[in-house]
Amino acid sequence: MLIPFRSVEARACALALQEAHNAQWGKTQPCTTEPFYFGAEEKPVEADGTAPLWVSDQGCGNEESVIAFVQECARQKLCAGSRWSFVWSHDCNRPRLDAYGGGACVIDLETGERIASLDLAEMADAIANGKRDTVRIDVGMAATAHDVLCLEMAASDRTEELSEEIKTLSPLVQALKSVAERRTVTLVGWGPD
Repeated sequence: MLIPFRSVEARACALALQEAHNAQWGKTQPCTTEPFYFGAEEKPVEADGTAPLWVSDQGCGNEESVIAFVQECARQKLCAGSRWSFVWSHDCNRPRLDAYGGGACVIDLETGERIASLDLAEMADAIANGKRDTVRIDVGMAATAHDVLCLEMAASDRTEELSEEIKTLSPLVQALKSVAERRTVTLVGWGPD
C-alpha cells in the first residue's frame, strides 16, 4: 500500500518518526500498544513532488500499527492528499477458524481522523445475528434534505449527464420524506455505512 507524503523531506521525517517510536516502544512502551512495524520501501518522487512510501506486511500482520503510523504522520502534516484508504487481509498456513478475514480503513490525511473502518468478521457476525443500528434524524433536517434532493432531481432531468446518477437517489429521497412525515424508516444494506 502506498502512503503519499508531501515531499522527500516529509517522507524522511515519517521514517524517522517510525524509528523513534519503535525505539521508545522497545524501552518502556509508552507510545502505543504496538510498534510501528511494517516493511517500508521508498518509491520514486511523483511529478507533483509527492514522495510515496510502499508499506507491506513483514510477518507480523498488524494493520493497526500501519493505521496508527499514518494517523500520526497526518497529525504532523507530513501526508499529501485528503484521504487515504488501506485494505488488508488475514490468512494462515494451517486451518484455523479465527485466522482468515480482513478489513479496510479510510483516514483523513488532513486531521489523522479515522473516517471509516470495516472488519469483515465483525460485519459478518452483525449480519448473521441481525444486529441493527438505530439512527435518529431530526425531522426538520430530513425535510430540508428531501427538498434539496428533489430540486437536484428536477434539475437533472434537464441535464442528461446527471440524470442517471441522481435517479439512483430515489430510495433515499423517499426515506427522507418518510422521516419528515415522522414515520419510522428501515434501511437494509451492509457495509460500514
